[in-house]
Amino acid sequence: MTATVSTLPTTASSGRSRRLSGWTRTRRQIAFETSMVFRQRNTLLATLLAPVFVLFFPIVSRPEDATGWTMLMAPMTVLVLVFSVYINGATIVAARRESQLFKRLRTSELTPTQLIVSMMVPLVLLGLVQVGIVVAGVAVLGGPLPADPALVAAAALATALLSVTAGVAVGSVSPNSERVQYSVMPLLLLAAIGSNLVVAPNVDPGLRSYLLFAPFTGAVDLVARAGESVPVLADTPLPVSPIVFDLGITGFWIVALGFLAFVTWRWEPRG
Repeated sequence: MTATVSTLPTTASSGRSRRLSGWTRTRRQIAFETSMVFRQRNTLLATLLAPVFVLFFPIVSRPEDATGWTMLMAPMTVLVLVFSVYINGATIVAARRESQLFKRLRTSELTPTQLIVSMMVPLVLLGLVQVGIVVAGVAVLGGPLPADPALVAAAALATALLSVTAGVAVGSVSPNSERVQYSVMPLLLLAAIGSNLVVAPNVDPGLRSYLLFAPFTGAVDLVARAGESVPVLADTPLPVSPIVFDLGITGFWIVALGFLAFVTWRWEPRG
């Protein structure tokens, strides 16, 4: 009798598990992954320090006018996502593959796509929260709020998607979790340098136009165009509107890095 009673909950639970939709399983895994973000010290530290790092610059040297604030806020809004979402994404992918956690998770009811989505959605959401912190921090420091919040929101979402895709791609090609800190550096430096040069007034106009082809610079240009007082910005290198070009080039990099992640992905540790 005891054995019969003990098996009933398992059978019922198994039946309920089979009836769960893919969306329900993914949503539950997203909730679990979100809680794990706050349990991992390195990830949590990078998440908390990224807004502090970018807000350090206006604290030290506050711009004198709205144009100066726009030139400072545009790269800050993008780089806060690069520093947290991109680096954390690459680190998580490399560490989990090396520990064979991905290999174990693959035997669960979640599909491979659902596993990756569940892992990266919390980073995207946290990145968007960080952008909100940066915008609010600029307002507290005396800077203007964006004149076109929709453009900032579009740039933030596009950058978050690009950052998480880049993180998966770089984490996929990194041989192990120790080497990933070096693997992230080329794209990180390119993003930091390009994001600042594309809004710098003393850079050659032709060079600034071609900088828009680089990853993350299109999103910087979008944020700059959303400012209360727009500085002199780069002309688009193609005969389309700046907003269309900025969103299009960001979408191109999302697809390109997504393809790289797809062809280099390994569930087991890389040899």
